[in-house]
Amino acid sequence: MDPDSKSDVSIFDIPWQEVLCRHVLSHLNLPTLFSLRLVSQKFCSLVDLHFSLVFTINTSTYADCFSSAAFTVLTSRNSFLKKMILCNSKDWLSDVSLLPVIQNNPLLDTIDLANCLSISNASLYTIGAYCHKLRWLSLRGCVWVTSDGMLPLITNQQPLEYVDLSGCWNLDDEAIIQLVQYCNGIRYLMLNNIYGLTDRSVLSVAHLCPQLWQLSVQGCWRLTDHSIQMLGELCPELRAIQVQECRNITEISLAPLRARKVRIDKPPPLTSEMLRFSQIP
Repeated sequence: MDPDSKSDVSIFDIPWQEVLCRHVLSHLNLPTLFSLRLVSQKFCSLVDLHFSLVFTINTSTYADCFSSAAFTVLTSRNSFLKKMILCNSKDWLSDVSLLPVIQNNPLLDTIDLANCLSISNASLYTIGAYCHKLRWLSLRGCVWVTSDGMLPLITNQQPLEYVDLSGCWNLDDEAIIQLVQYCNGIRYLMLNNIYGLTDRSVLSVAHLCPQLWQLSVQGCWRLTDHSIQMLGELCPELRAIQVQECRNITEISLAPLRARKVRIDKPPPLTSEMLRFSQIP
């Protein structure tokens, strides 16, 4: 056969890491990559190399259509992950499959476990023990999270800037106070529907998180104007606050924030002039 013939050239002759992984496989979605693994042993090796080099994994699009076995294939060879988005993995994600990934990837700075219902506080302990660069954490809807489970996590997580604990209704004031004591660089804090929270939590946030940009406490009906007023006074960088369904938070505390152009999810009350026009038939 002519040595110059194009039939002698194979895709596998192209540099794998520098070209195929970086410029080709990086544009394929996960179902396509897993299908490609089945074509041949070489394609399987190529895709596995790609999986070992990625910095981000995101299974949120597939939710419970994904599987624990696929997750193991995706992560078992990687120790460079920085972002891991696993939200809505309600049934297949367990401590057994998650813990080795956390242990092997100490560079993780973003972890999204929102609505992952089949893992436990053991995962939080492991995150605290291994991931000391973590800046972004979502545990939204993880009803298994407890105050005791949070402590090993937060004592090692000073870099945290974004924390979403919405719907973790087993948490209490003490958990939030400990969180901001250890992680006072938080800029975004989501505490929606943690029904036991009182002003003690928000007062601690106000005193300990002066760089706070956004606080969301929707549904925390025990909160009052007192803590929101203090938040406004002590957090000069505050840009947004969500207080829907907080019946004891009124314009007494919100009006000064509106004057500072802070975004608030409650509309301002009608002025007397607006009320007069609204009553015209």
